[in-house]
Amino acid sequence: MTVVSTPQEHGALRALVDSVLAPLVAKDGGILRWVRRVDGVVEVSLSGACLGCPAQRDTADAVLLPAMRAVDPSVTSVRVVPRFLP
Repeated sequence: MTVVSTPQEHGALRALVDSVLAPLVAKDGGILRWVRRVDGVVEVSLSGACLGCPAQRDTADAVLLPAMRAVDPSVTSVRVVPRFLP
């Protein structure tokens, strides 16, 4: 497993999640948290009202991914993962 992001890109993506995307998700009762970035894949957790929601994949693909690609074009996908990872 190779993590490929410069500290600046990683910081910019985390800032986007924390200051823009998480508040957006929170407006619908959800909780969005950054988990990690592995290669071009950004892993996030969705909980609160988003937990178990069938639209999680749509949110990741249509909302989160375009926003992250605007900040860092090397992001290839967003994966929703369980809250607790090793």
